[in-house]
Amino acid sequence: MSASILHFTPRDELEPAANLKAFIKLCRESEVLGAKEQFAKNIWDAGYQKGQNKKLRVIFSTLAASKISAKEPCMAAPFLGFAKAMLVYLQDKRPVMSQARRTMALRCMEAALCHSGKGARPTALTSEILDTAVELARAQVTAAVAYRVAGQIELIAAFMNEKKFISFRQPWHHGLKKPNERSSRISTEAIKARQEKLPSAALLRALAGVFRDAREPGDAFISSTTALMLCAPERINEVLRLRRNCLVEGDGEFQGKLGLRWSGSKGFPDTTKWLPSAMADIAREAVSNLVRVSSPAREIAKWYTEHPDKIYLHDDAVHLRNARTLSTADIGLLLWGDETALIAASTWAVKTHNLLRHKEAGGRLVFRFEDVQRTILSMLPATFPAMPGDPGLLCQDAMSVMRMNELTSDRRTYLCMFRAIDYSAVTNHYGVREGRSIFARFGYTEDDGTAIRLQSHSLRHYLNMLAQTGGLSSAEIALFSGRKDQKQNRAYDHMTSDEVQAPISEALANGFTSELEPPQAERDLINRAEFRGLGLAAAHSTEYGWCQHDFASEPCQMYRDCINCEEQECIKGDSHKEANLRQLQAETELALTRARKALNAEEYGADTWVEHHLKTLNRVSALLAILEDTNVAVGARIRLDVSNAPLITKDNVHPVQFIRKSWRKAAA
Repeated sequence: MSASILHFTPRDELEPAANLKAFIKLCRESEVLGAKEQFAKNIWDAGYQKGQNKKLRVIFSTLAASKISAKEPCMAAPFLGFAKAMLVYLQDKRPVMSQARRTMALRCMEAALCHSGKGARPTALTSEILDTAVELARAQVTAAVAYRVAGQIELIAAFMNEKKFISFRQPWHHGLKKPNERSSRISTEAIKARQEKLPSAALLRALAGVFRDAREPGDAFISSTTALMLCAPERINEVLRLRRNCLVEGDGEFQGKLGLRWSGSKGFPDTTKWLPSAMADIAREAVSNLVRVSSPAREIAKWYTEHPDKIYLHDDAVHLRNARTLSTADIGLLLWGDETALIAASTWAVKTHNLLRHKEAGGRLVFRFEDVQRTILSMLPATFPAMPGDPGLLCQDAMSVMRMNELTSDRRTYLCMFRAIDYSAVTNHYGVREGRSIFARFGYTEDDGTAIRLQSHSLRHYLNMLAQTGGLSSAEIALFSGRKDQKQNRAYDHMTSDEVQAPISEALANGFTSELEPPQAERDLINRAEFRGLGLAAAHSTEYGWCQHDFASEPCQMYRDCINCEEQECIKGDSHKEANLRQLQAETELALTRARKALNAEEYGADTWVEHHLKTLNRVSALLAILEDTNVAVGARIRLDVSNAPLITKDNVHPVQFIRKSWRKAAA
């Protein structure tokens, strides 16, 4: 984790207004969100979202203006400068992809200030005004969005109180109750909501049929892109950022497996995802189709990368390279390979792009080659030569590029220009919006005869459901889905209560508890207050620390192998737990020695036990090394992930990361 770019420390001898002025000055000179170049503007460019060609913008309009989607009027000064600085500072400390909720929170705070009669002075904020801001949010958006906007208001208020822009005797909380999520396994509404997120059987059959029958370049691109979303539960923006050399043939422990080099998102790093064997042939065919249909566009992209000031000419139009003027027929040939498209070429030049006609000596009307060339070059993606939303991916190396208009059959395909395919260009063919979908073109409908409509994210829900019902652990599902936090699995858990309980019921029926030891006479009971102090909603004590696993959600996937579980958390300073760890270390070392002897004797299964004991010993040693480190404060909470990288936290303290080899403290 890199060091923070911005850090503001208020000066005790200054008044709140003076500290606020210094804060705005600090953020004005920052490179975050391009503040240094556009701080004076009231509409900011915020880059591109992954998989999108549309530029993100931040509009500092008032709450009233935002209701009618107007760009003006803007927030009043001095709140306007504070709002800009606040977005910059928070983006540095707690970055987000979209600034929409934070901007809405600031709009509500500014509106509440103005309604209070105290002007637009941020330093005049009180708990009552913040309560009004929350009520304004509730009136503006849905309950779910209002809850999240209120959370941003609370975050901003806490920052202002910490930096002494305002003064509260006690922390302010927004007080909104989190809306009931439709995640219950037993309610009728929840069951209906789960089904709405999953693709129908007819839709899945249609996807297979379209993938099999697609012949036109546009249909092959859409069906193959969708097929890859069924090979692994990835987001559509990740599929659109695949490179043409994304296939990986496994070796070693992955011998015979097929992987795809995925581009990560939402904090998950780029990685190779190993696909289920049943989907390997589908993935190979889909990638082959995408490479084939994108080849002409990549050739054009390569030309413009090497010749950024010269138009690409296909073979039939290469003789026009040295021409000074172009006739209407020449333009039709250059653009679409059709010299007879005179009306379309004239419309393109005169009405669409306002090119001037010139009269030759013989009376023929022509256009200057330079004007046509300049117009066509202006059609290149704004981020060229890189793909929008991915500066590291060149257009000539991407698969999600097609010649302009090639995705549709009702418009002429440009032979001299390409486009970077984005999210909307794909989903427009799924039938969600107006227009004929790819399913309708191939004659597929739902079983009841209605039109098929596909939400791209429903395929991700579907594969997560298969993983849940197939018995994958939470950690495995998170890794397979490209999630940084296992808790995000919950939104994709569509198992019914009967499906969740089935493994437990089966285990009990098979006598799972028959050989368990009888309960001990004496037990160390843990006061629930201790759990609340640690911020745990559901937890139990283990021999070595606390386990945060929520048994109401699913049974333990580790079978109480707590030391090798990511949900295991240890507290430094608990001598009893540390003694248990040291005893486990000694026992594991002995067991490892015996397992290695068995391995040398070529006993069946010994290699599996050697691997398990080595993993356990490494994790125990890693935990003990942290517990012995004097840089780690007593009371620190320690948890190891699958790669033994620790996350150490303490209440109101930033996470502290440790370098794995030396275990020396690194900057948070």
